[in-house]
Amino acid sequence: MQTIVIDPGHGGSRRIGGSSPNNAIGSNGTLEKTLTLDVALRLKPLLLDAGFDAVLTRETDVNRGLATRAHVARDRKASVFVSIHFNGFDGRVQGTETYIHSTAGKRSLELALLVQQSVRGATGLKDRGVKRASFGVLNAAEHHKQTAACLVEVSFLDVPAEATRLAKAAYRQAIAKALLAAIQTFLSAAKTAIRKPLPDATRHEPEDGYELTVRRDSENL
Repeated sequence: MQTIVIDPGHGGSRRIGGSSPNNAIGSNGTLEKTLTLDVALRLKPLLLDAGFDAVLTRETDVNRGLATRAHVARDRKASVFVSIHFNGFDGRVQGTETYIHSTAGKRSLELALLVQQSVRGATGLKDRGVKRASFGVLNAAEHHKQTAACLVEVSFLDVPAEATRLAKAAYRQAIAKALLAAIQTFLSAAKTAIRKPLPDATRHEPEDGYELTVRRDSENL
């Protein structure tokens, strides 16, 4: 049985091991950490029903360090690791984007391309593409060599219309189903073309896409 580790980004009330308790906040006050956990808890039973061993890096409102979260996948020799996040910037920028580590190989890229395509199908938002960045939770040195790992920024939570959509359970369920579909396709050995080199953002080891956007290091702002 293949193991899938899902990482609901952030959590808790204090910064631990490079992981902040929360980054993006919706115009209606919704917290990124609440949404990431909700989507992950929706995704877990879908994965189990599909025949996978599904593990979450957290199932309550707690925070764990970036390496600790990666080690959940490493210790289980997981086939797939997906970290779920929601972005934020200025209340106007919008889109879906997916990241792999700057040193990631072909398998992580193939997974990220599928996650990006599937999740964007659920959000219907601008395609901000697949990118490389030195996110600590994706660091290959903290993962098993067989694990394909990516981080998805589902949407920009601070856009009022998106905060309203994310308040609806059906939309959050659709995001979870999109992640399931991407993982299933990846593990069925579907071939994905690598269309172009990915931008590199290796200035330091950031936490997620939110950090890159507020630092203006991300592409397509």
